[in-house]
Amino acid sequence: MISSRPVPAGTHVVPGVLAVLACPPALCPHLEFAAAAVLKAPVSLGWDAQPAAAGMLHTRLEWFGRAGTAGRLAGRLRGLGVVRYDVVEGPSPGCDPERYSYHPTLGLFRASIGADGGIVVGEGPLHALLEHERGQALAQGLQRLLGTAWDEALEPLRRGGDGAPVTLLSRTG
Repeated sequence: MISSRPVPAGTHVVPGVLAVLACPPALCPHLEFAAAAVLKAPVSLGWDAQPAAAGMLHTRLEWFGRAGTAGRLAGRLRGLGVVRYDVVEGPSPGCDPERYSYHPTLGLFRASIGADGGIVVGEGPLHALLEHERGQALAQGLQRLLGTAWDEALEPLRRGGDGAPVTLLSRTG
């Protein structure tokens, strides 16, 4: 486990996981650099071939950082374009765990997740959807809120990544 500077008092540290599901070899150093910039600690990952996507690599990084790190990490990695990934952050006081999923043709998806790992959709978005949509449009809106398209696009890569090496990173500052 890699450690860095201490976290200021009163700052909540949460666990997180970055699952890089598919990355071209040429972008691996750029991804490590981007992750290191967000996590404020050196990042060196072990990469394996992604059996579900020829010519791509996959890896996994477990980290500890300030609440909100997953969002910053997901946003930073989005700039790499063709890389597919999930970033999950554990709960912090007043905040549910959250998951970010990225697929180049779908963009970035964000959702709160429950204790069972399922997506939690808030009352506000559901009311808005029910107010404006009916029939097929309602079903499509619910699928959008649940991230169905992202799961369908990324699930083959998630299964192909089983057994990936895990790199642990502890960011305390």
